[in-house]
This record gives sequence, structure tokens and C-alpha cells, in this order.
Amino acid sequence: MTKRMRMLIEGQLQGLNFRLNAQEEAQRLSLVGFIRTLSDGRIEIDAQGEEPQLDTLLEWCQTEPQGKRISSIFYRFEDSMLSYTEFAVRR
Repeated sequence: MTKRMRMLIEGQLQGLNFRLNAQEEAQRLSLVGFIRTLSDGRIEIDAQGEEPQLDTLLEWCQTEPQGKRISSIFYRFEDSMLSYTEFAVRR
């Protein structure tokens, strides 16, 4: 069943190409949605796909090297409501 996972990530992720690497991982997992940096510096991820792949993306965010620089990850699962066709980096 397709689910939606929304994440807010806090930490010092500048200089790690986190958004591009997360996009590549999401695409590898066949997820759709987006990642962007919010005005307060947090990273927002809105991803849709099968729940096991969403769990894998969450685990990936917590691995090295980025996992060491993350201070918190808030996430929730929802029923899929939006229809994305790709996983994009938004500005």
C-alpha cells in the first residue's frame, strides 16, 4: 500500500550534499516526492511509496556521514494523498 512520509530534519548538513544524496537514495528506492531546505535551515522531506522503502529512506538519513550531524528527525506516516511523478530537490 502506498504511504506518505513527511520528515523534518535538524542538524548541520551543509557541505554534505545531503539533498542531492537523499534524492538519489529516494530514486533508488522508487519513491516520489521532494526534499527542500526551509527558511529556518531545517530539511523537509515529503516522500511517497511503499512503506518498507520509506522505512529504508528514514534509516538512510540516520547513517554516516549525515547521521552524525543530525540533531533530530521528526517524521510521520500518512495515507498517500498527493500525486508526484518524481523525487525532486526543491529550492
